[in-house]
Amino acid sequence: MSRRADRHGRGRTLRGIAVSSGIAIGPAYVVDRRKQHIEPRDIERAETDEELARFEAALAETQSQLKTIEGRLPHGEHQQILRAQQLMLEDPDLAGRVAEIVLEELIGAECALARVADEIREMLEQADAEHFRERSTDITQLAERVLENLLGHEPQALRPPAGAVVIAHDLSPADTAEMVRSDIVGIVTAVGGITGHSAIIARSMELPAVVGVDDVDLVVARGDTVVLDAIHGVVLLRPSEVELEEWNEARRQYDEFEDQVQREHGLPAMTRCGQRVTLRANVALTEEVASSRFHGAEGVGLYRTEFLYMGRDSAPNEEEHYRHAKDVLRKMAPYPVVFRTFDLGSDKQTALLDYDSDAEANPAMGVRGLRLALTNREWFLSQLRGLLRAALHGPLRIMLPMVTSLPELKLALEVVDQARQQLEDDRLAYAQDVPVGMMVEVPSAALEAQRLARYVDFMSIGTNDLIQYTLAIDRENDDVAYLYRPLQSAILQLIQRVSEAGREAGIPVSLCGELAADPRYTWVLLGLGVTELSMHPSAIPVIKNIIRSSDYDDMVSLVREVLEVEDVDDAERLVLGKMRARFPEHLDHGGGQRLATEEQEPEQQEEESG
Repeated sequence: MSRRADRHGRGRTLRGIAVSSGIAIGPAYVVDRRKQHIEPRDIERAETDEELARFEAALAETQSQLKTIEGRLPHGEHQQILRAQQLMLEDPDLAGRVAEIVLEELIGAECALARVADEIREMLEQADAEHFRERSTDITQLAERVLENLLGHEPQALRPPAGAVVIAHDLSPADTAEMVRSDIVGIVTAVGGITGHSAIIARSMELPAVVGVDDVDLVVARGDTVVLDAIHGVVLLRPSEVELEEWNEARRQYDEFEDQVQREHGLPAMTRCGQRVTLRANVALTEEVASSRFHGAEGVGLYRTEFLYMGRDSAPNEEEHYRHAKDVLRKMAPYPVVFRTFDLGSDKQTALLDYDSDAEANPAMGVRGLRLALTNREWFLSQLRGLLRAALHGPLRIMLPMVTSLPELKLALEVVDQARQQLEDDRLAYAQDVPVGMMVEVPSAALEAQRLARYVDFMSIGTNDLIQYTLAIDRENDDVAYLYRPLQSAILQLIQRVSEAGREAGIPVSLCGELAADPRYTWVLLGLGVTELSMHPSAIPVIKNIIRSSDYDDMVSLVREVLEVEDVDDAERLVLGKMRARFPEHLDHGGGQRLATEEQEPEQQEEESG
């Protein structure tokens, strides 16, 4: 990350990844979770039983502490995060490896645990999948809590004062769970990504948050004033009086604009000429349903069910799927909820998978999404049966991820029919007319959309993967991030092709990738024929306000111009210029990556950060 500062960090500007939009200003509350230094301690053979008993007692005490924290939490998904760490404590490999080192090398349990934690962390950090790399910090944090109990120390409670910006190297599940009841205004961490615990909790609490800010916990002192720009991923430390005055004004304008667009949350997303657009929410946690309703979502366009599979030693059964879906439907009623069947593999890994994804040369091209579901048919059937039963309690829709061909789609639909037949045979009540749709995430599906559309009730374009596969860009590889250009003609043509296929088949086509939440692309997406957008709940008011302030003919006209442009740089200048002229405040509130034409050279960024 680029940064510039004097030796003492005065007026220092740091950059990271914005994971939850907003502007926050407040005193820093620095969480010290630095790794403890453990002095080597030799023991006698006769002391090994006592040492292992100490270790078992520390595990039990840690388990009790996590259960206590979990019991104070009001929301199910926050509790699931804590349960994942509790399952780590129960892993026999962890305890067995510690015991092995104690018995063979005759060293204290503290040293043995520290070594085992390092071994596991190093293994996870070398994994290709971001999910595994981020979970490596869980091991470190869990080991630190067990070590505290081994040493007889009271674990440091996280009690930030009201109005504080929490600064940390990283936040453990226990840390983030305890913050649910706090009155902080923002979160900054030195490590982490968009799928980490800090990001998930920040979004569910609707707190501004920036992660991946190098060394932020080492250059900030408790009480320092911090400005957090979680729109552009910028953190300003110890601002001058002039800077602080400017940022307070920026925050006031941001909050004023948010209040303004939020007033329309109950109004339809309709253009000035009467073109109706449906705005729905992307949801991964049940508590985000309340946020979806608050921000004016007309249902859930993408419910990510794979989080039900994370941090477990067994797959969720039919009854769990049924109860979970029923609860989501009840909270979202009377609006529909689109449940995507589990989209595991590639960057979404779980210990439940019975194959080694790291052995795949390219996991993004390997056993993932629908392919994985078809090779784990019992999991697939359990989920489908649970969803079909839950559909009796509300407008539920089932969406199949990463469909690549018609034969694959037909095979998946056969499994859906098999689930229905099993419920019939078991004399269990279920909804007969549940719509089944598919995601369009690969070029082959987009090119074959006209044929695929005849077999499904709806289609949803997942632009995150569609762009990745079309432009051959690994989304997790910073070296090729500059190639991420959504306005490439090939991308626009694929989106338009899918929209036209849906229109011809008489089925709705939605778009649920990150582009849906980016106000720079609203006119382009709707001008290409998309009639439904699904996004993070907090992005809905801004997008709705753009739609209500626009004429559909202007959108179509812009798309016509963009499709005639040969160079993507010219396309970006055209779209950005048009949207910034019409909606300057909206673009400053949209977050997301900036267009290449907005990017500055690193040297220029350095100068401006001074």
